[in-house]
Amino acid sequence: MLRKTSAVAAATLLCACVDAASPEAQAASPAPIPTPVETTAEAPVDNYASFGAVLQRHQDMAARVARISRRLRVANAPLCAVTRLDAGLSTHRLSDYPVPIQPLAEHFMQITGEGRFVRFVVPGSPADDADIQRGERIASGWPIRDGEPLVLGDGAVTLEPDTACAIPAFVVQSDTLNASTDGREIDLSSALVEQAGDDSGLAFVIAHEMAHVIRPPVEGMSRWDVELQADADALVLMRNAGFDIDGTVRVWAAGVELHRDSQALSLTHPPVDIRLQALRRALSETQRRSSLVRADEVMELE
Repeated sequence: MLRKTSAVAAATLLCACVDAASPEAQAASPAPIPTPVETTAEAPVDNYASFGAVLQRHQDMAARVARISRRLRVANAPLCAVTRLDAGLSTHRLSDYPVPIQPLAEHFMQITGEGRFVRFVVPGSPADDADIQRGERIASGWPIRDGEPLVLGDGAVTLEPDTACAIPAFVVQSDTLNASTDGREIDLSSALVEQAGDDSGLAFVIAHEMAHVIRPPVEGMSRWDVELQADADALVLMRNAGFDIDGTVRVWAAGVELHRDSQALSLTHPPVDIRLQALRRALSETQRRSSLVRADEVMELE
């Protein structure tokens, strides 16, 4: 019988595998997860109830992160050195998954031994407007190219993709509250995504990591200065995307006491009181600007 720990590991593997068609996905390297040795093709599907629940939770988190990060990436595309066409569509193939996991992928994720399939569609995206559904088989036209049709099982669809920053965000299984970037992608722990609050709260976390990519640290800046600048830049990126930056700072302030002890142990981030003071100054500065921040204005909050 599939034990709960194996179910968590297997579900994480299914959720961590990324769209191999995109260049940034090819460079992605999700944290290694042990393969569940008890999972076999012969195991009764009835034993996978706990696995299905874990998988659904991760799928929901991944879809939420994709929706919020896409909004930030599209709105701030003029600020990014590297961009890509984004139709709001994630795909996968059975071969994207380790062999022991493939029977589970076939059963739970609506993919078969051949072809590429829709993994999920971001609400409000061009793919959503075209009524593309999860599980549809893609015959040709992937990756998306402007003006070229995407051929699905039910026919061809011509999408009008948006230009977006090529800074994908992924959910990795971890009980530690953490977000990080290697300069190409953003990794968010599952614990952080679950506790981030509303969409604006999660957008702040993603935008903070995006800011690290868009504005690399200047030589001579202290780690504290780097983090405070990323906080300030995150508010600008959020405002460009239409998120509630006022409410985000209020919620952040309300949670100061909760995170005071853990923040005090950080070797890179300033104490929460200093961070909150700087965030409030950055909020005031951002509010004085026009509702749509131009590319030549953004990221200049020092």
